Amino acid sequence: MTDARTYVGLLTTGPAGSALESAGGNRAHTARSELVERLDAEIAYVERKTGVSVDPYGWRALLGKADDALAKLFGDGPDARLGRDDVGGLEAVIATDGSRPVLFVEDDFVDVRAPSIGDYAAPLSRLEDAVRAVCRSVGRVDDPAAQPLGYQGTAWAVAEGIVVTNYHVLRAVAPSAVRRDGRFEGRLNPGVAVHFGHEVRDVRQDRRFPVRRVIAVGQQGADEHVHPELPNLNFDGLDLAVLELEPVPGRPFPAPITVARGDDLRTMGALANAGRGVYVVGYPGNEQSTTPDLFVRLFAGVKSFKRLAPGRIVDAAGQVPHDPRGWVLTHDVSTLGGNSGSAVVDLDADGRTALGLHFAGLHARQNWAHALERTTREVNRMLPELLG
Repeated sequence: MTDARTYVGLLTTGPAGSALESAGGNRAHTARSELVERLDAEIAYVERKTGVSVDPYGWRALLGKADDALAKLFGDGPDARLGRDDVGGLEAVIATDGSRPVLFVEDDFVDVRAPSIGDYAAPLSRLEDAVRAVCRSVGRVDDPAAQPLGYQGTAWAVAEGIVVTNYHVLRAVAPSAVRRDGRFEGRLNPGVAVHFGHEVRDVRQDRRFPVRRVIAVGQQGADEHVHPELPNLNFDGLDLAVLELEPVPGRPFPAPITVARGDDLRTMGALANAGRGVYVVGYPGNEQSTTPDLFVRLFAGVKSFKRLAPGRIVDAAGQVPHDPRGWVLTHDVSTLGGNSGSAVVDLDADGRTALGLHFAGLHARQNWAHALERTTREVNRMLPELLG
């Protein structure tokens, strides 16, 4: 069973907040109806936006499961016993009621009139120029061998013609590769590129660049620091790879995204604090979500487009269990398969500073990212050619 407290906390901050806290009665019934109506409106919006026709039976089934799950949550609160379908229905609600939406990026920005955007319309509009700059500089890691999607994850610009992604994304496009003492040894699949212009309704081929080489990779974690409950995770390592892109005549490289630094005397390495508003830009692309998201399954044909998702930092670096180096933060943004390598960007101040590099997620909205202020020394060592 999934802990209902996660969803009580998220929905309490949204339009159903007061009704959920009081639980029961006409107010709860009205709030449930409003949330299901919002979900209904978002499904219709996505259908219009993408041109993907949704099976009417699946549409009605999702609305029914969402309402059933809300009935449990409004009735029993944090003690509600939630099954897989309940969690899927609640995830659909959370993604559409304004709590933690997943928004299409179109022409380097989001539609501030989208039904699901909620209160995020105001900060995103205020920071539009910064958000546009970030969105322009985030691309997907194309790999013709990765069928049926054709890509493996997300990368973003940190210098002229230089991008970062996760090491495990690099391994996906270079299956026989290994790393030894921070060095990459292996060969990329043919045709690997970073595509910065794959958006809904518009695929800009003039924003696509082949990957020339691997500059550096993060260190591997020691065996004794493998996560005791999640053997695929090792917070002692740095799940990061730096790639150089091939110049293409007539195509300017995207501008670098500002990276938060631990040696910045103005911020003293304290930007990525718990509770800070952030957004993630990346390329969610399959049904393997951090939760059983029925909304994603309903739109299984809508894949590989650039998306923006806002949320908050939950645990700052140094507060995460099993993190011996204090490199990891957690966040509650809605993430899906394909978001690996995404930038976690400030939404409270300038809207353009990358605070983290997303690398993993788990059900119940637990997402991990490398806190970039805490890895400044390691990144400096990986990029001597750029810093010289």
